[in-house]
Amino acid sequence: MPEPRMPQHRMLGRRRVRAMAVGLSLALFITVFSLDYTVKRGDTLGRIAHDHGVSVSQLAAANNIANPDLIFPGQVLVIPGKEDTKAQPAPEQEVIHVVKSGETLARIASKYGTTASAIAKANNISNVNLIRIGQKLKIPGTSASGGNSDAAARSDRHHIVKPGETLASIAGKYSGVSAQQIARANGILDGVIYSGTRLFLDGPVYEWKGGNKVTYTVKSGDRLASIAAAHKTTVASIVALNNISNPNVIRIGQELVINSAGWVCPLEGASFFNDWGFPRSGGRYHEGNDLFAPRGTPVRAPVAGTVKQVVGKIGGNQVNLIGDDGVTYLGSHLDKFGKNGRVGAGDIIGYVGNTGNAAGASPHLHFGMYLNGVVINPYPTLVEHGCR
Repeated sequence: MPEPRMPQHRMLGRRRVRAMAVGLSLALFITVFSLDYTVKRGDTLGRIAHDHGVSVSQLAAANNIANPDLIFPGQVLVIPGKEDTKAQPAPEQEVIHVVKSGETLARIASKYGTTASAIAKANNISNVNLIRIGQKLKIPGTSASGGNSDAAARSDRHHIVKPGETLASIAGKYSGVSAQQIARANGILDGVIYSGTRLFLDGPVYEWKGGNKVTYTVKSGDRLASIAAAHKTTVASIVALNNISNPNVIRIGQELVINSAGWVCPLEGASFFNDWGFPRSGGRYHEGNDLFAPRGTPVRAPVAGTVKQVVGKIGGNQVNLIGDDGVTYLGSHLDKFGKNGRVGAGDIIGYVGNTGNAAGASPHLHFGMYLNGVVINPYPTLVEHGCR
């Protein structure tokens, strides 16, 4: 005997309930879970957002990104609304790099968004300054921390300075925090603080270690003496590194390995002070220093690295320099760009202007530094290297 058929309205009702349940499950799945994405060279926040079906503002908010124009290779972004794959990570792909003439571990690391120390460890290299042409190197995947694991992460605990407060009085409000700790985290050298400033209670501190090996291609009219002077090194050092028998004979197109030992001021003779943390429109705070100089003044790369040119509404004409020292340097509001791609310390990478949201203001360079993805105050570094 055939089973009695369910009335059509009840069947439709059950289908609606099942459909609603499936839809609700999918909605909860999409809303609750997230996916990590590691930034690759050439990526932009807009392209990543488009590829993952989210908005730039959602992506920026999920990752506490104050400047949507600033992301860097190796940075790990949380993509809101996708499944969290941390429980079952994909196997790491092994990449092999064959060392070419003039390459250094730092340069190779910059290319793949990792660090020289990570490559050295993966290949049992005891001397990071000693690799040979033709050597095959395993390139390890970037870690979840996005690179330099030696850099201290910041908890982003901060304090907005009130009238009459001092570093000591601010430190007294928080457990386990000292005035010296706040000063170091915010690049304060003289104890002076300003009302309304945002001060972080802890964070990493950048210390220049020196010693960038870069590759320079000889141009018409070059002499070893002029090349050495431009890279703050000596003719003898270049001769020794490149096995040059006659210092008076170099040829156009010849590639020279140069040990550039100095940190170069991005804007020599600029006028600036420690305006780190000053309040800005839209509830923002100043994450860097403004260096004032006449329009068109050359802006130089502080260290060797790779420059990426970006045009945005806030930064205007902006350069992001991924330095061989593990720091990402940012220069905004440029009048026009200079050298792009691979650069040496001291190369001109732009010219002072007031593009972006600095339109109408005095020409200046907004100079920022990011250590392991954490913004730090450039002021102590600028002062240490006599940039004023």
